[in-house]
Amino acid sequence: FNSICSSRHSPVFGPAARTLAPMASSLEAAKAALAEQRFFDGVQSINAAVEAWEAKFTAAHSDLPASEKMDILRIPEEWLNKMSSKLTDAEKQVLAQMYALRAQLLAGLGAQKRAVVDIGAALMLAPDDAALLKVKEAVEAKGVEQQAAQQSKTPVTIITGFLGAGKTTLLNHILHESHGKKIAIIENEFGEVGIDDKLLNTKS
Repeated sequence: FNSICSSRHSPVFGPAARTLAPMASSLEAAKAALAEQRFFDGVQSINAAVEAWEAKFTAAHSDLPASEKMDILRIPEEWLNKMSSKLTDAEKQVLAQMYALRAQLLAGLGAQKRAVVDIGAALMLAPDDAALLKVKEAVEAKGVEQQAAQQSKTPVTIITGFLGAGKTTLLNHILHESHGKKIAIIENEFGEVGIDDKLLNTKS
């Protein structure tokens, strides 16, 4: 990410400079959030950085294909297909790094499908980048880990309703059905005299 504000670039003044400053600041905040596993904060920061980058890019080009603001994040692959001919190699590198950072933050949040989209966008810009390929492997491994964790969880359904709404009838129906599943019931009943525990058929 240092290439964004590298001294190798020509000095930037005016509106572009005002855009680069918050972009660099947001990038640093996103990287720090990833290191500290503050994934939600990190996503907010990287979104702000990408938004600032898009504003700078749009201001620098008057002949861009039609697109909506923040399509760069909403539909990144489609946006890149439209804009790739307008991107310099340096811009591709920076944008690929931002997409990769966002993918890692999203994977940490558990948004696996979206993380795959973002790392895919990064690789569209730099398909042979070894660092990006490692990020892709890490994102995919995180997805496998999350899927295994989901499968090990016990599904829970909470049934609520007014008196006479049919809660007990529904539970008895579930208990009588031959679905091959093991059902455990935790009943939370208010009042001095329990009623539902006598009505529920828990012998099956």
